[in-house]
Amino acid sequence: MKNFIFISCLIGSIFAFTGDLGPVATTLPAAMDSSPVAAEASAKPANKIVTASMPPSTVTEVTYAKEDASVPEVKKPVFTLQNVNGITLYDDPGSVVKKLGKPEKITEDPYLKELETYQYPNMDVIFSDGMIFSVELAEGTKSLMIDGHKVAATVEAVKEALGQPDYITEDGIVFERGEALLKLFIDPDTGKLTSIHYFQSFSM
Repeated sequence: MKNFIFISCLIGSIFAFTGDLGPVATTLPAAMDSSPVAAEASAKPANKIVTASMPPSTVTEVTYAKEDASVPEVKKPVFTLQNVNGITLYDDPGSVVKKLGKPEKITEDPYLKELETYQYPNMDVIFSDGMIFSVELAEGTKSLMIDGHKVAATVEAVKEALGQPDYITEDGIVFERGEALLKLFIDPDTGKLTSIHYFQSFSM
């Protein structure tokens, strides 16, 4: 009886052992299969893993700005006092009217009959015997044109354009360019600009 039980247990162990090896035996060839289809199938996951495992690139693209072309220097205009508000010291009444139009009023000097004044807004053009004697810009003028360039009608702006004055008088400052003079009349008490005169040196 004991022998029968021992044999039965032994046979059951053999069946149990053989049953455990069965799944292993059937799965082992599939894992070790070297066929091309299996190799390709196994290669795809491997490639995916390798690609995914690559670290992101740490190289930073550096862009260098091109050197800007040098900006040409803007030259300051050279003022020669060829004209003021478009009027030269060699204009006659006809040419002034052609440039500025008819004056608002024409007056004669009560003491010097040869002097005749053509009055325009904020500017008087004075003739002596038919030739320019002076061009006078009244107080309150905002700007003037000197040699075709607009300049604010202030002492500072005119100095900036023409430089330091050539003469300093009791009643103003004078800029000289050849025979042409530009005088800024300044109130000695207030320092305020009262008028600007453009004339020839022999008229001074």
